[in-house]
Amino acid sequence: MTDLIPTARGYVNTWQCDENDHLNVQFFTALADDASAFLGHALGLGPAALRAAGLTIRPVEDHIRYHRDLRAEDTVQVVSGAVEIADGALSTYHELRNLYSGGIAATVRRRSRLEDADGRAIEWPAALAAAVAARRVVVPEIARARSTGRIADAPKLTLDMAEAAGLIEICADVVKPEECDAAERMRPRFHFARYSDGAPSLWHALGFDRVAMRERRMGSIVLELRQLYVAPPRSGTPLSLRTGIVGIGDKTLDVLHCLFDAESGALVGWAEGAAALFDQAARKLAPLPASERTRLTARLARLP
Repeated sequence: MTDLIPTARGYVNTWQCDENDHLNVQFFTALADDASAFLGHALGLGPAALRAAGLTIRPVEDHIRYHRDLRAEDTVQVVSGAVEIADGALSTYHELRNLYSGGIAATVRRRSRLEDADGRAIEWPAALAAAVAARRVVVPEIARARSTGRIADAPKLTLDMAEAAGLIEICADVVKPEECDAAERMRPRFHFARYSDGAPSLWHALGFDRVAMRERRMGSIVLELRQLYVAPPRSGTPLSLRTGIVGIGDKTLDVLHCLFDAESGALVGWAEGAAALFDQAARKLAPLPASERTRLTARLARLP
């Protein structure tokens, strides 16, 4: 086992913060994306080498746990390492640390595959496999799943099945050119952006008055998310995000996000995670009263 290496570094701007005055979830993913490019370079397959070979590395799964707030004016250091190559996928690990306090703000486990110019998966080069074996890191316990992993396979859903399954539309928009990477695919950050933008609509649809929540200084947060990128959409694709609850705890709701191509009806990405109400004054999770948990039981999604 080897040590994690410094990769990306960033700064929390006020415009990146949400209603809880901490870094919005989408920017954690953006930092992990940046870190992946630096790590690829350290392993001998950086962006320039990929372009020269006509290849791309495409994320297929991210698992993120959010451990501590990052607030405006915090500086973030990402440290990274390669875990293994298995089943055709490269597994990597990233820690997002508050540079000056030293605390771990988030942990990201990513699985990626190597693709040719036509999007076909190909084998990883022997030199990269050897570099991974020589510099392998072990994922620490704090990064392992706590609230995700219950849904093993992609939901067998199309858009026209979503309403019957109990999923609520919480976001509908179009993929913008600036949201896409060099291969013209929507970047991982913008999956998370839509979940965040749709969160108020979800809570309101579940019977929580968003105006009253704001007056009581009550927000919502995500504690953990496992994201699967099925078929990253291209610029101009209309999207419909449908979300439902699949479990209820004392303080958390287990949620399922399904992102559909609104034109074809196909599932292009999905995520499972744990969401909670957040007391902005006390800076802690707010419990879900027993009456609310009972009421929400009738709103559980009905997956095929």
